[in-house]
Parts: sequence; C-alpha cells; structure tokens
Amino acid sequence: MDPPIPSQAERSDPSTANEAFKLLSDETRLEILQVLWEAHDPVDGTSIRFAELRERVGVEDPGRLNYHLNKLMDTFVRRTEDGYELMDSGKRIVRMLLSGTAIDDPEIEPVAVDISCWYCGGQPEWSYWEGWRYLECTNCEARCVESFPPGVISKTEFPPSGLRGRTPNEINEADRIWGTHRRASVMDGVCPECAGEMPITSVDICEDHQPDWNEYQFCENCGSIFWMLVSHVCEGCKYRWRMPTLFYPSRHPAVVAFYYEHGIEFDLATYEQRAYLLDFEEELLSEDPLRIRISIPLEGDVLGLTYDDRMEVVDVNRGG
Repeated sequence: MDPPIPSQAERSDPSTANEAFKLLSDETRLEILQVLWEAHDPVDGTSIRFAELRERVGVEDPGRLNYHLNKLMDTFVRRTEDGYELMDSGKRIVRMLLSGTAIDDPEIEPVAVDISCWYCGGQPEWSYWEGWRYLECTNCEARCVESFPPGVISKTEFPPSGLRGRTPNEINEADRIWGTHRRASVMDGVCPECAGEMPITSVDICEDHQPDWNEYQFCENCGSIFWMLVSHVCEGCKYRWRMPTLFYPSRHPAVVAFYYEHGIEFDLATYEQRAYLLDFEEELLSEDPLRIRISIPLEGDVLGLTYDDRMEVVDVNRGG
C-alpha cells in the first residue's frame, strides 16, 4: 500500500524547513554531501563505504562521523547494501550550491550580442550582475516596466553556473532556452523552482491604460507597457512570476498552425519573433466571468482566442 501523499500544509510546514536548515548548518555535514556528490555516478550510481567516507571527509573519530550521518539520514542521505549515497533531495542541495546561486557573485560588463531589439530593431547589449541577466538596447530608451532602468528591454534571473565556458552569445542563447522552459512551466501551473503547484493568483487589468507606444514607455497608472498582467504564485515555496497575457497564445496549437499557414515557423522563444507580441490585440469581453480575447492579425487574416480567468482557451475564432 502506497503511503499517503502529504497535504500542502504538511509540505509547507515551516518546522520542516527549519529542521532542514539546521541539518545543513554544520560544516562536516556539508562536507559529507560534497564527498557523496563527487562519488555519485549519474548512470550507475555509486555508494561509499563508511571507512572510505570517513577518510575522504577527514574525520578521525568514527563516532563523530556516524553522528552527522545519522542527522542527514532519510532527509538527504540513504544507506544501501553497498554503503551511503545521496537521496534526490541531497543532490538538489549540492546542485544549488554548484549553480553558484549561493556562493558566487560574478559581474559581466555590457557586451553586444547577435540579436535585435524587439521594440526598435537596434543593437542590444548583454550584461550580468547580482544574479540577473540584462538586455539593454543601445538605440532606444524603451522602458516597458517601471522597475527596469531606461533601455533595459529584458531582465531575468540566471544562475552563475550558466556563465562558465561560454561566449556572450552562447550565454545569451542558453539564457533564452532556460527562460523559455521556465516560463512554459509557469503557464502550465508547475513551479520552476520546486515543482509545486503554481496557480494563477490574479489577472490584473489597468483601468486607465496609457502607455507611450511611440517611445515604448510604461503606463504611469500600472507601471507596465502591457495592459493585462497575469500573476502565478507557488503554493509551496512562494515563488512568484508575472507576465503579460500576450505570452499565453504563443503555445496554443491553433496559433502555431496559423503562422505556419502564412509561411512562418512561429517560435516565441526566439528573440527575433518576440516583436510579434506587439501586434497582438487585447479586448476585455467581460469582467464577471472574466473573458479576454487576444486577436492575432497577420497579412489580412486574424486569429482570435478567448481566455477565462485561469488563462485557459474557451474559444478559437478565425477571422477575429
């Protein structure tokens, strides 16, 4: 009989998280995790005998090592017939440390990359600091979000480990792919940080939306160039993601087929096609129940999709 699945409250219990933090507060335990990680073979799996583990960790007293192992057991480490090995939770902890999120603070000065600004077509520069990737146009001062500095057309989190061994263009491409998959996960309601449930918590619609589209400046009433913004919040780790409703049609098969019929292999993941979003037209059909229509004009043809409050398509209409 399978064990019961813990409730959301049990999974999010602060006492459980506090215990995990305490377990990792000791240097010897972190060393144990590191040694087990170094021995880990992702294909065959590798366990370490107690004596070898004690030698590699550098603990002379067997009782001391056994004490720390017992603290990690059933949370980050498990014992097999062949010795000790990391549980998946232990692997995630080490991967987080290796990603550089917790230990590195690299900075990269602005450098030109091989893409065009989707607002003006100018030349963007890529830079990195404090764990964030910035794309800044050198030709315009677009400010689509109030929190962005002038000219910054995109800003996303990116782990420092993604910088290693790559040129600026390769980093930018890796960032594009990484961000695309994370955004898709959010739209599917799965947290990209912890895989928890990540439902839509709000669809915010500016009541008096007045952005300056000529200069690509945000609306002072809502702080965004976009009229409608969707927020997802993870019920487990509280990770929040906010994006325009205009992103949601990009993954619908009717939209992909629509572009394909017009000779375009549509892929919003590419920076070159990001400008298509600026042609999408939004219409608020009703507030209760919420119904939003997003129309996609192309070469005299129009595809319309109607969404509900969960950003699920309830109607597809060719011709608007």
